[in-house]
Formats: sequence, structure tokens, C-alpha cells
Amino acid sequence: MSKTVIVVDDSKLSRMHVRGIILRNKPDWTVVEAANSAELYEKLDESSIQIAIIDFNMPGDNGLEAASRLREKRPDIHIAIITANGQDAVVSGIRALGAAFMPKPLDEEQVARFLAASDLPRRQPSAGKAG
Repeated sequence: MSKTVIVVDDSKLSRMHVRGIILRNKPDWTVVEAANSAELYEKLDESSIQIAIIDFNMPGDNGLEAASRLREKRPDIHIAIITANGQDAVVSGIRALGAAFMPKPLDEEQVARFLAASDLPRRQPSAGKAG
């Protein structure tokens, strides 16, 4: 089933890199690009996006803030946040949103696994539950 992915990164080169990975793994999917969170919010209203891959460090809303707003508008969207910042607070914030953490530099196999997992229903984060 064809899906639409939005790649949000202020670096055009990074967006092109992620687009290439997506299309090598899912050639029938559509890739939309946004340079920042404001463009993400605009494009969200324009197209049927099921998956978002968002860079953490961007001007305006950072990736975590953008993902949080995105999650409010579209609770079922699959989200991955890309960052070189592997600090516990950042990673736990990403996980609390029910998003995937993808460290930079990106590993194509990790992106492929995330894309494959997006064919499954999104797991709800288990906040507040003892496990």
C-alpha cells in the first residue's frame, strides 16, 4: 500500500539523503519535504501524510516540539526523530511521544525497519503504566 512520508529538516542535503533512502526501500511511496516545522504544519493540511521523519535541531520548533504538535493533530501518524543528540532527556522525550529515535548518521537499514514497521498500527506509548 502506497503511503506519504514527510521529511522535515532545515538541511536540503539531509532531506535529499532521507528521500533517497525512502524511495530505495519504498519506491511506490510519495515523499513530501518541509524545511522547518512551519512548513510541516502547512503541508499537513495539504496532503494525507501517514509518516513523518523529523530532524531534532531546526529553527523554530525543534523536532520534539514539532512531533508533539503533530501527535496532537494526527494521533495515528508514525513519527521518527533524527538527531545526533543522544542525551537521555532527548531520547526519553522522543520515546514518551511514541516516536522512533534514529541517531545520526542515519543507517539505511534502521530507516528501512522504521518504514516497514509503519505498515503496522501505531503502538500507543505506555505512559504511567508500571511494566
